[in-house]
Amino acid sequence: MYTTVVTIFCMCLKVMHVVYGVTVVEYKNLRESLLANYSTSIRPVLDQDDTVYVFTAFWLVDINEVDVVSQNLLTTAHLELAWTDELLQWNPDTTGIYTMYFKQKEIWIPDVVLKNGVHKFKELGGDFYYLEVEPDGSVRWLPFEVFQSKCDMDITYFPFDDQICNITFNSWSFSKYEVNMTLFDGLPVDFYNYVENSLWDIVSTGAYALPESEVESEVTFSLHLRRKPLYYVTNILMPIILLGIVGLLVFVIPADAGEKMSFAMAVFLSFAVFLTIISAHLPANSQKSSILGVYLIVQMTVGVVTIVISAFQLRLHHRKVERNVGGFYRGLVCMERFLRCRNGCSKFISATDGDPEPCNKSHYSVDWNDVSSAIDFISFWTILIFEASALAYVLLAMVKIV
Repeated sequence: MYTTVVTIFCMCLKVMHVVYGVTVVEYKNLRESLLANYSTSIRPVLDQDDTVYVFTAFWLVDINEVDVVSQNLLTTAHLELAWTDELLQWNPDTTGIYTMYFKQKEIWIPDVVLKNGVHKFKELGGDFYYLEVEPDGSVRWLPFEVFQSKCDMDITYFPFDDQICNITFNSWSFSKYEVNMTLFDGLPVDFYNYVENSLWDIVSTGAYALPESEVESEVTFSLHLRRKPLYYVTNILMPIILLGIVGLLVFVIPADAGEKMSFAMAVFLSFAVFLTIISAHLPANSQKSSILGVYLIVQMTVGVVTIVISAFQLRLHHRKVERNVGGFYRGLVCMERFLRCRNGCSKFISATDGDPEPCNKSHYSVDWNDVSSAIDFISFWTILIFEASALAYVLLAMVKIV
């Protein structure tokens, strides 16, 4: 038993010597022999009619920024690219070397660029990068970058919007028949020490390569992002809703108070300020409009209508008492009193003989203060119903229920 254990131990030492006992001279000689007639400008296949297949994966580290205004996506990630270099092959059994490392500029690498990048094309990686090479010529390259790519933003449902951003890489100089960029099986997009973004969630990821019928060689990695709406709900949406409720108080303030017009103008200008704030968060886009932005335009329109109604109401309120009240204004007063009373106009103030009189009789007791009060009442409930309906529709539309 003791002899067997000693024999196994000696064999293990011998194997370890073969694997790890390579001297610097042996490593240097193998390296020089491999690079002796090597050219970084020649595709690494013995038959130049063959295709170099470059397998690609995307390892996401962080979503730095989703710039909706500029329609850019800023991500920190690294690509994983692997291919076979038939010019860098050796026998590991005779050399005892199972892995070698070469700097990026020393061997052939595919000219991969970020196709939908915002800045000018530049080479991935850098001179300080090392590529891992195995005896069968398998090369593994992990260029780490901060990628800034274009992303077409759909801000229709802001702040409950989803964005699908694509990050596309291609081989700029070679066709698919020369360098075919494709995907690893089952590993399109993965995460490497991923840091969760405070404003965006990743709903799903995906990847695809161009079909074989296409000549261009490229792969696209897709990120389905969903905005976290809490910040915008508490800082923009809720103030807008509350401001709309406050705007109704224009018709509660008495006409004699002298504050109706200034209050109406203040509410209108407040909506204009919020429209400016929202515009700062959205791109200049004539094809797609934000539902929230449209709602603000509607609120500003309601504000203009409120100012116009208040101006005419104050004009009527301060008319001379001896001026007769026309039939249209009597109709408004009758409508207001009818809405306030379940049994109709017969309950209203009657003529001097005590019999109920219809509202359109000339001697019916109506003055300009009554007209002003009727305008306030009717306008308040009309705009309240309109705003409640508009708000309900906008909220349901933004959360994609309608």
